[in-house]
Amino acid sequence: MSQRRYQLVKARASDIALDDDGDPHIEIRLEAQGESFRAAVNVRSRVPPHDLLYCKVHPFSHPMLPDLLALPDGVTDLSGERPDLALDYVRGGFVRRDDMDIAPFQRTGPQNDLRDFIEPIVRAAIGNASITFYLFGATWGPEPNKPDAYFGFRPGRGVHDIHMNQGSRGGFRDHNGAREDGALLVHLGDTDRWVAVFLAFQSQDWATDPSTGHPLAGSPEPGAEPDRLRPGLSIVAALINPVGGEAGTETVTLLNRTDASVDLGGWFIEDRNGRRQRLAGVVAAGDTVRVVLTGGPDEPRLRNKGGVIRLLTPAGEVATVVAYEKDQAAREGWTTAF
Repeated sequence: MSQRRYQLVKARASDIALDDDGDPHIEIRLEAQGESFRAAVNVRSRVPPHDLLYCKVHPFSHPMLPDLLALPDGVTDLSGERPDLALDYVRGGFVRRDDMDIAPFQRTGPQNDLRDFIEPIVRAAIGNASITFYLFGATWGPEPNKPDAYFGFRPGRGVHDIHMNQGSRGGFRDHNGAREDGALLVHLGDTDRWVAVFLAFQSQDWATDPSTGHPLAGSPEPGAEPDRLRPGLSIVAALINPVGGEAGTETVTLLNRTDASVDLGGWFIEDRNGRRQRLAGVVAAGDTVRVVLTGGPDEPRLRNKGGVIRLLTPAGEVATVVAYEKDQAAREGWTTAF
């Protein structure tokens, strides 16, 4: 675990500022329970390649959203108080490397840079008390004797590192932490609509140690990530809520998309709590295989209230991950397709 204070700020937007220095951010002023916060959203990397990886998901859905709605305004500690709400890009089913596009901070033309993508969300929320921001990242302050650098409120305090926080090398290696990723989630008023913004640096590795967040030993440079993390096996379906007892009757269906057989020896199915089941056998090119979860005490279980299913390679890397919600498992005996 890194030394950052990994926390969540739930608040409402009241102002925005843009800085154009050597380390530019979109600065968002937020209000919660009579206190002000500043969210510093990275829009450019200090090291090359400078343009960030960006993914906006609208509408966004995930099993944790009801828990977010139930949180009080202000700061929630994700390291100790609510570790179940921690984000992990690599293992959590929130976003994949190949879901993300490269986006510069500013570029001439409409809807082609991070300012175009993020600024309208914030401006639409300013003064609208029904729109709530959820900022995942590292907090600083309060600083009683130091006014905020952009908005002047006292005490200065806020949240930054609102991006992927693992897989870094070199001088930023000490910033790595598993289950400490940042993101911006926005609940759009009295509706079930959510927007999620995920950011990462092109220099970050997506094959990381699940304990430390460091790049796995021997992993190639990040430029090779998309192909290496798509070995050709996908989770395409699961029987989450079987008729009768669930132990030994839940199943996960895998598809081999490649033109060659894949030996499943040493691969694993893992649930959201990290419980694993080792796989065996061979799946032919273009075929599917239905894996029966044996239901042992330390083996994966598919929660009917929502969860995550991961497929791990023999090296322990996440090959593919899916998330499902309570309503997808509501009909007993029905198979959920992904």
